[in-house]
Amino acid sequence: MEDTGGAKDATEVYVYVGRAGAANLDRGIERSVWGWKAETAEEKEHHEVLTTLREGDLLHLGHLGLGRIPGPEAQTRTVARYVTTRLTGGLYENGSHVWDDDVYPYRVPFTVVDTRYDVTKDDIGPEAIEALRRSASGKGGPKFPEDRESVLEQMLHEAVEAHKGPLLDPEDPADQVNLDLPSVLDRPAYVYVRAEQKRLRAKKLGGRTEVPCDLCQMVLPTRLVHTAHIKRRSASSPQERGDLGNVMNACVLGCDSLFEHGFVYVDVDGYIHASGQVRTGALVTAVERLGGRCSAFSEKNAHYFAWHRENIANMKER
Repeated sequence: MEDTGGAKDATEVYVYVGRAGAANLDRGIERSVWGWKAETAEEKEHHEVLTTLREGDLLHLGHLGLGRIPGPEAQTRTVARYVTTRLTGGLYENGSHVWDDDVYPYRVPFTVVDTRYDVTKDDIGPEAIEALRRSASGKGGPKFPEDRESVLEQMLHEAVEAHKGPLLDPEDPADQVNLDLPSVLDRPAYVYVRAEQKRLRAKKLGGRTEVPCDLCQMVLPTRLVHTAHIKRRSASSPQERGDLGNVMNACVLGCDSLFEHGFVYVDVDGYIHASGQVRTGALVTAVERLGGRCSAFSEKNAHYFAWHRENIANMKER
């Protein structure tokens, strides 16, 4: 089993890479190292983060899509490339030539564990988007994620402050022309989702600090495992959204995304298969590491997996 760095949970940090850093990101991945200029790394808040990093911690690199923008706007954006790496050591200084444009002497070594494209808050969480936004505003410095509930409350507060005014009545014809508001005003939905998800997650985890992923069976710290709906929440009734049988543990090391986007599905007997979307070598490799049978599957929730199989994986019943 993969070493997760001992008894402690892995620390996660987020770094945003702008358009000008595309070549540096590719070079860093090629050389298995990421670095910062001295002026960035030696800033007090950044230095405090960097000196806590140890082997086994996770460094998430987000490329494009954000920048120095307001928090609520960032929550509506898509990050073009999202690379999750696991550190193979802590912070060190080295002046050797790695990148073409500068030295970046403050460095951490890593291995890439997952790469995703076109991710949103629904894929990586609003706290991850906010951490990347803060990194973009801080010269690409490393940022710890804030508590999810705190981020959502902050986003809601900023949205309300930005759009203060009288409430509109959808039944009043005089207000109809003003109802086409920016999507940022949908922010209250985040609060309702988290209220429901928090209860489901608490019941699913049962106070454990480590849990197995229901797809790959790896036992991981709970912060690396999402409580994911089997039948998409947007397609579920209120009763289905609150049904504990409609959630499973899916790790962020690839399983959550593979299931969410229909690259894998669970058959009528509970076994995991690649869908027709899996044609390339990289995806085949990713799917092959999954366990043979989904440990969340049961007769009581088979209909949720059937919905996912038919509507997301596009594997129609014969």
